[in-house]
Amino acid sequence: MNSLNPKAYPIGVDLGTGSVKLAQLRAADGELLDLMAAAASEIPADCRKDLQRRNEFLAQAIREGLKSNNFQGRQAILCLPAAHTFLQHLRMPRLSPTDLPKALRMELQGKLPYAVDDAVIRHVVAGSVFGDPDGKQEVIVVAVDRGTLESYLSVAAKAKLDVVGINVESCAIVECFARLFRRASDTDRAIMFIDLGSSSTQVVLSHGDRMVFAHNLAQGELQVDKAVASGMGIPVEQARALRWDLQKAGKPGPAEDELYRHIDAHLVGLADEVNQCLHYYESVFRSQPVERAIFVGGGAYDKRLCQTLAQRLNIPAQVGDPLVRVRRMEGAGLQIGLDRREPQPNWAVAVGLSLGAATVAA
Repeated sequence: MNSLNPKAYPIGVDLGTGSVKLAQLRAADGELLDLMAAAASEIPADCRKDLQRRNEFLAQAIREGLKSNNFQGRQAILCLPAAHTFLQHLRMPRLSPTDLPKALRMELQGKLPYAVDDAVIRHVVAGSVFGDPDGKQEVIVVAVDRGTLESYLSVAAKAKLDVVGINVESCAIVECFARLFRRASDTDRAIMFIDLGSSSTQVVLSHGDRMVFAHNLAQGELQVDKAVASGMGIPVEQARALRWDLQKAGKPGPAEDELYRHIDAHLVGLADEVNQCLHYYESVFRSQPVERAIFVGGGAYDKRLCQTLAQRLNIPAQVGDPLVRVRRMEGAGLQIGLDRREPQPNWAVAVGLSLGAATVAA
């Protein structure tokens, strides 16, 4: 790659539940990267449950984002919303690369929310199952309904994107931070990523730059806001605004304590579910305990929420910054208030999509 005229990576398009984000990076000097362009749009509440209206909004938002920002080219990697993807861990015998996909389709019969013949299925071999007498391997299966996939490809076509790949949130998160775990010794480091999204939470574990566990929990920020609203007898929108106003104030006090009293039971439940993920991981990889947790997603801006979860998990934790070692090219992200002085955890997926597509762009 010519360092005097580095080539842009494809555009990462994060089709989230509550927003759509676009990010494009390119290689810079040494280990640095350049953020060439970024765009984001909140999806109106009245569009989120109506797939047709949602897709119409997404196509328009992407077109406007491409037009008003300095994106280069139209090659893109799409990330499907977690709600529209199916994740399943399976323990399979060691099979050839040709035979494993066939065996997985057989194993998934009756386990998908749609017919196997209607699914697009991909997989990741996580590793050998510890102590299994039959020498089985742990396989992470990702499936999506073909009709749903085609609807998002239609959105991309209407937005004038040239789709060169499809990814899922869990893989994109690992790819976002993979560049920080490339030393030989990093392959022994087990890191847990907790993506606190709008309507769900992704729990992802990696060994260095390799994903070894992924699970989607049906609990997100919306459930937190509903717990506050129920406890205080106020609308959900008001509860959310109150929670974020207290966070922005940055001054813990009685008002914040009262608010968190209403969501304590919810956080206990969420921590229990994350712990179940950890127990499953440990049953497969007993010799590689989790070193730390990294919080990403929109919910990671709520520092008290992250601190509370970390304490209940009893694991060292931090808020992830997808833009570490990334320089902002002139104007990139300014229109949407992308502040490089603070971690931006909700950009992990969009950034990871663009970085993970580096081999496509090279």
